[in-house]
Amino acid sequence: MRPTWADIDLAAIAHNVSVFRGLVGESDLCAVVKAGAYGHGAVEVSRVAVEAGATWLGVALADEAAELRSSGIDVPILVLSEPRPAEMDGLAELAGVRPTVYSEAGIDAFATFAPAGSPVHLKLDTGLNRVGADPSDAVRLAGRIKKVGLTLEGLFTHFASADQPDDEFAGDQMAALDEALEDLSDAGLEPPSVHMANTAATLTRPNTHRSMVRVGIGLYGVEPSTALRGRCSDLGLRQALRLRTEVAHLHDVEIGEGVSYGRRWMADRRTRLATLPIGYADALTRAWWQHGQVLIGGRRRPIRGAITMDQTVVEVDDGVAVGDEAVVLGGQGDGFLTVGEMADVTGTIGYEVLATVGSRVPRRY
Repeated sequence: MRPTWADIDLAAIAHNVSVFRGLVGESDLCAVVKAGAYGHGAVEVSRVAVEAGATWLGVALADEAAELRSSGIDVPILVLSEPRPAEMDGLAELAGVRPTVYSEAGIDAFATFAPAGSPVHLKLDTGLNRVGADPSDAVRLAGRIKKVGLTLEGLFTHFASADQPDDEFAGDQMAALDEALEDLSDAGLEPPSVHMANTAATLTRPNTHRSMVRVGIGLYGVEPSTALRGRCSDLGLRQALRLRTEVAHLHDVEIGEGVSYGRRWMADRRTRLATLPIGYADALTRAWWQHGQVLIGGRRRPIRGAITMDQTVVEVDDGVAVGDEAVVLGGQGDGFLTVGEMADVTGTIGYEVLATVGSRVPRRY
């Protein structure tokens, strides 16, 4: 068996849920477990999150909702984008799964298959400009929901820049949603569930918590942005992912020898190198090589040469042996490599780092 896997600390997930539960008071907590719970395993994470206090689960796809239901998870599930009309038949068969809607076609399609009174959540686009209905259409679409025999259970939006604490646009988005709520109230339509806060807003903007918050990346102990790294640390959020492998091969290179494709790193002295059986097909972004490190023997070891699809080379010393554990993300001894550090160095975000831990990396819980 390949000596590369991801250790998932379910106790850390439970701890992080409890931290957010303490922040949101009486609001429902929707644990966002789309994309395989950000690479951690949707079924396993969902079970632990619910046990720790999450009252809803959020997914991106109808298939993701079906996976949770088939595993015996029975809390309410929200599909966060409107499924295609052709998917509504199967979705209607999943008890307690709520579709997001924002078009007449989506509303009518779900009504065709769902039992009378089935709940839906109406999403408004208040400035992210991705998906959702215009706030000016809220009353019309809510009326359509009622007319076809469905129940408007929820109204929500999604922030564009809540991960930047000083950005005022989140306030504009909140005002747009509140105006739509007033319009609905004037029309005699008052959805019981209102939600807008993602992880970032849950951490920094209590006035956005409303009936429910939707927490994704924070559940996994990763900050939504570098601006919120200190806040996450102060709250004691714990990174749940530990990505490890082992030293597979050792050899020396002489002065002037190049390493890996393109010979981008050249030895300026006789250097001991270790090859690790993990590469960019396993979550190590290729750009990580320039400043990236791994932990071996509790010490940071610099990557030498371009990361390849299946292998990575690091500089070591004579104290390292074949079979020694190498940690790419997470802790070893007194050392720790965070998802945020890898994101910073490679010019991306923690979300993408987690999402690239592919299916060929086994998870151990």
